[in-house]
Formats: sequence, structure tokens, C-alpha cells
Amino acid sequence: MAAEVKAEVEALVAKISDKKDGQASLEGLAKLAETKCPQAEPFLVAAMPAILEATGDKSKNVKDAAVAAAKAIVANASPYAVEILMPAFLGGLGVKAKPPTKEATLNILQDVAASAPRSVGHALVTLAMPVAELTCDIKKEVKEAAVSCMTAICGCTGNKDLEPFLPYVVKAAQSLSNTHECVERLAGCIFVQNVETPALAAMLPVLSRGLNDKSEEVKRTCCLIVDNMCKVVEDPAAVIPIMPRLEPLVKAAVAKISNPEAAAMAERALKTLQKSGEGAETKTVTQDEALSIIKGALGDRATGDDAIDAAARHVAGLAAMAANMRSFDSGSWKKQVALMEPFTDVIEDIRAKMEVAAKPKEEIEEEDTEGVDLYKGSFSLAYGTLTLLRDTKMH
Repeated sequence: MAAEVKAEVEALVAKISDKKDGQASLEGLAKLAETKCPQAEPFLVAAMPAILEATGDKSKNVKDAAVAAAKAIVANASPYAVEILMPAFLGGLGVKAKPPTKEATLNILQDVAASAPRSVGHALVTLAMPVAELTCDIKKEVKEAAVSCMTAICGCTGNKDLEPFLPYVVKAAQSLSNTHECVERLAGCIFVQNVETPALAAMLPVLSRGLNDKSEEVKRTCCLIVDNMCKVVEDPAAVIPIMPRLEPLVKAAVAKISNPEAAAMAERALKTLQKSGEGAETKTVTQDEALSIIKGALGDRATGDDAIDAAARHVAGLAAMAANMRSFDSGSWKKQVALMEPFTDVIEDIRAKMEVAAKPKEEIEEEDTEGVDLYKGSFSLAYGTLTLLRDTKMH
């Protein structure tokens, strides 16, 4: 079955650039996405770069068929396919992409944000900056699509405190002249909810612009935002993905600001940022690691044909993203990770091993069986608007 579907997809992909058969081949790919997923998913997702490239075709019929095919694929693909699709998305947003391709990619990402918000939130570290840059594009259609897309992906942070301020994040990305007003507005956001990586990532475009601004007051305000956000980071690992981009900006502000009060704020923000990431215990599971676990679980069935090998690599990519999102629900793994036989037969074994693989070494330890837990849990304590204790663990 897998071999037949793979051959069918590849035959259609080979005709995309054909002037006579291009439209029909793209329509055929859309139909496969609607009728033969999840079995066809590994091969359709692999075809996404060629499909997105066709969205820049001179023929309106071909372009429209390509957009429809791409939308059909993301609509029927696993929410954990976002990371596998990322190279195609970034290519569609890149400087070498044609304006219609940029517009199409932005619209497709908006659809993904609606259907798989947690996955998009997880990928915001990679997506936020490229999308934000296109909100300033000279092409009206691209700019409008980028503003809509930026609004959609920023809505995937899962942070209720930030939600009322997201329009200002989007507005700041659109023009340098908006930066001052938006930074001032964002400084008024009081963070009570635990700040995680998606919220930090959504703020990167405006913080990047503000910390590079000539105004020392704007830099000071950006440092205040960094300080406020990082104070309510519960898991130090949440800061690690954004540290390579944010820390150099705050360090530069410390070095360049001459105003004593603003400089003190920058130094405080830098210390808070660095402290929030101290003791981080992170473990990212790669696609290759996941593939090794899958092959081990399959045993003799792992040495199949090219189609099974391609499907196994795709399933490994899904498993890696699910594990890195710390999503280990058995039902979703069977439906949205395993996809098809023979992977459905061994998915529970794969899921259990991936859950162990996703834990930092420090967490993999034998539980103390001596004694009885009188209480094991966490609690928060607040007085008025002041948070005294947040998710404090008691054991």
C-alpha cells in the first residue's frame, strides 16, 4: 500500500512543472491529501517544497491549484508535521521566494495556526522573525498576508496575560515608527501566568527592534519588558531557545546606554534573563534518535522497501516533535504519530521509549520507595495583584 501511494505521489510531483499537466497534477495531489491520508502523508509532506514553488507560477490556474494542494496537505497532516514542514515554510518566506509564494505560504501558515495552535506555538522561535519581517514587505498583498499571519501565530502563545497586547506586537513589526508606542504599551503588561517559550518567542521581533533603536528610553523600556517576563519564568529550559537571540541584544544595550538609570535597568534585565535560564535541564530528541527507536521497535519489519523507510523517517519526525512538545497522550500518538501499519502495532512501545529519551538525565532516576508521601503537589499564593509563590512544589 505504502509503495503504491508513494509512486502515485511522485508521479504527480514529476508533472508539476509541465505546462500541460501541471494544474491537473496539483489537483491530483490535493485529492490524494483528502482521500488517502494518513497513508499518503509522508510522501505529500515531502512534496511540499515543489508545491509551494508552484504557487509562484505565471499561470493563475496552476498557482491556484498549488495553493489548494498545499492547504489540503496541511489540513490533513498530523499537527506534529510542522517541524518537518518548516524548511518548506522558511523557503516560501525567504528572500529568494516570489511574492505570490510568500503570500501563499503566509496564508497556509495562518491555516496551520488555526488547526494546530500548540505546534505553531512550539515553532514560534523559528517562525516569529521571518513572518515579522514580511509585515514590512513592499508588496501590498504580501504585507497584508504577513500581518494576518503574524496575528494568527502570535495567538498561539497560550499566554492569557499577553493576549490583550498582541495587536501591539503585530503593529510594532509593521513599521519602525510604531516601535516607540508599542514598546510603551507592552511595558504595561503585568505577567502573572507562567511565561513559557512561545510567549518569549512572540516578543522577539518587537524586542529586537526596540533594543536596536537609537532612543535610550525605548531600550530601557524593552529591558523592563525582558525583566518583567523573565521574573515569571518557572522552567529555566523555556529561556534556552530564545537566549542566543535575546541575550546579545540586552548585552549590547548594557554596553551602549549612557543614561545611568537606563543603564541600571539594562543591567538588571540582563541579570534576570541569565538567572531565569540557570540550571536549565533540556533534552531535545532528534529525528535520527526517534528513527533508531522506531527501527528497534519494528525489529525484522524495519528492513522494508523504500516506501516503508520513507514513512519511518516521517513518523520519526512526528515522534520527535511530539516528544519535544512533551505531548505523550497514547491516543494522539496512535492517531497522529503512528499514522499506519506497521507503526500502529508498536506505537505504545515507541511512545514509552520516547518519553524516557525526552527526559534530561537528572530526571531519570529511581523513585524513593521508602516512606509514604503525606502530600505531593504544587501550589501558588497571591495577595491582591502581588504573586508571592508560583507553582511551588511541596513533597
